[in-house]
Amino acid sequence: VPSTLLWQKAIEDLQVNAPFQRLRKSLLLLLQLLVLIAAALALGKPMFQHVRTHDDNVIILIDQSASMSVVEPDGRTRLDAAREQARHTIDNMSDDGRAMVIAFCDRAYVASPFDTNKSALKARIDAIEQTDGASRLGEAIALAEAYLQNIIIGKEEGGADVAPESAAPPASVYLFTDGNIEDLDKVSPQRLNVDNLRVYNLALRSDNVGILAMDARRHYERPEALQVFATVRNFGAEPVTCDATLYLDDQVADVQTIRLEGAPPEPEGGDPTPLHQRAPAAGTVAAVAFDEVNFESAGAVEVRLMIDDALLADNRAWTLVEPPRDVSVLLVTDGSIFLENALATLPIVLETITPAEYESRGDEELIDNGRCRYDVVVFDGHSTSRLPQGNYFFWGAAPNVEGVALGRTIDDEIIFNWDETHPILRHVAVETVQVFEWRELKLPREAVSLIDGQTSPVLSLLNRDASQYLICAFRLISEDDAGNPIMNTFWVTKVHFIVFLQNAVQYLASAISTAGVRTVPPGEPVTLPAPAGAATVLIRRPDAVPDSVPVGDFPTIHYARTRKVGVYRAEPGVPGEDRFAVNLFSEIESHVAPQRSMTIGQSPKTAQATSMEVNDPAWPWFLLGLLAFLLIEWVVYNRRVLV
Repeated sequence: VPSTLLWQKAIEDLQVNAPFQRLRKSLLLLLQLLVLIAAALALGKPMFQHVRTHDDNVIILIDQSASMSVVEPDGRTRLDAAREQARHTIDNMSDDGRAMVIAFCDRAYVASPFDTNKSALKARIDAIEQTDGASRLGEAIALAEAYLQNIIIGKEEGGADVAPESAAPPASVYLFTDGNIEDLDKVSPQRLNVDNLRVYNLALRSDNVGILAMDARRHYERPEALQVFATVRNFGAEPVTCDATLYLDDQVADVQTIRLEGAPPEPEGGDPTPLHQRAPAAGTVAAVAFDEVNFESAGAVEVRLMIDDALLADNRAWTLVEPPRDVSVLLVTDGSIFLENALATLPIVLETITPAEYESRGDEELIDNGRCRYDVVVFDGHSTSRLPQGNYFFWGAAPNVEGVALGRTIDDEIIFNWDETHPILRHVAVETVQVFEWRELKLPREAVSLIDGQTSPVLSLLNRDASQYLICAFRLISEDDAGNPIMNTFWVTKVHFIVFLQNAVQYLASAISTAGVRTVPPGEPVTLPAPAGAATVLIRRPDAVPDSVPVGDFPTIHYARTRKVGVYRAEPGVPGEDRFAVNLFSEIESHVAPQRSMTIGQSPKTAQATSMEVNDPAWPWFLLGLLAFLLIEWVVYNRRVLV
């Protein structure tokens, strides 16, 4: 049978052995070349560039305050959104760029120093914890500016130090916050170029009701009776009705229903007035007075709002109370029948000693765990510097503390002004009080004058270092030229003199918490007495995370991890001083509505309210193409083999 099939085979053998020949078309070769090209492009790690950035040095500021815990409609907290946007900022940096991360609430700290490792930076961002602290930007700006500080290069010869302008190039600063910043009107950047500051705010919710104040006091005449008060405010736009529940050691004691009106909407463009200076609208604030309850033991008192709103940290508030007891008063006098008899009529435990006995007493008789053992100490004509933390009432004398002194004798003036709204002067007819002479009082600026003469205060109140000093410039009994005692005022014959003493003792004994009772804002350090013989003290936190604090040879321990609201307990602890409470009580943090406009360093800033675009990596797509080409090449090869 004639055929050219065998000749074609012979020609193919010759072509294979030829050293030079033209490249024939081959689908397999083309596919293999495409695979190599896709692999080469993937190794170059190309990007889809949505954002043009030239940021080689970036400083990221992340707000971790209480209002950043608000859960937005997308199910994420504001801090979660801030962390995600911060990670996008890291992704958008150039490959040789570097970044620094600073987290801030009431204090700021460096979460990551400058680093070029993007994975490490994002891990540090993810590790930033949520707190219940207030938001203050000043310290965070100071840390950011520290990067821009001049660097002094020291030389061995005196006066030869070199101070270059800066060893670091300018940096772009990204601020992630909801704008509810307490010290915004006080932030004044010195080296930071505010034009390089970009603000991102992804907050949306504004509905919130919060407790702004709480107080629990025992009845002055019936110590077993407890009175609890709270101040509640609606920060949202809608009216709210909710229950405020009183708990005594986690047991329900009373429920009060409150209704609050909605806050008016902010004007277009935002309100330039700082948050802490805005007056609440009528009807948005309510004072809650719970029914008087009998509570004859020490324990935790809690007020809880039964409402589902944006912020949980301000829906609960705590304080701690001691067991009921009578007020103890120490009278230090050389003999004053009027004071002794008047104080004896009050429901108190009264002890009377002379000034010499007071000065000679041992510390163990006057001081208990760092505070005065007596609730109130009354000095009649005796000035002293022996004043442990406590409450003191001076008649015709003054405490020997900085800024306080007695001057000349005044005997030609009258009382002409007084503060009748102060609790100490409640139901006291000051206009009928006549005093023949008093001493000129020289007081520091923070002292509050309650009764004034023409040129000098007659009665003043000074608060300093957890102590109170009520200072009266005259004595009830003075001396004539011969040294004989004479009446200096006929006030002691009036009924309202007894009322005045009762007001003063009640105010001094109850205005400052007694030993062992502490309520502090988040982030405030606390000092606790250390139990004898203890090497360490375990602090039980409200978030169930225990902290071990070494005692050493010190009589006290200091604890500062107080950024979560709730009740903290020390184990082992000194009875009565082993617990303290942390409460938010911040109008700015409770005002959770996002603040889009803010002024930083006299420069107005508008926060970006949309998600940040990020440059996406393109190399995964090239890898997918590589796999597709390999798959096609495998199919083509197998079909030819089968043929």
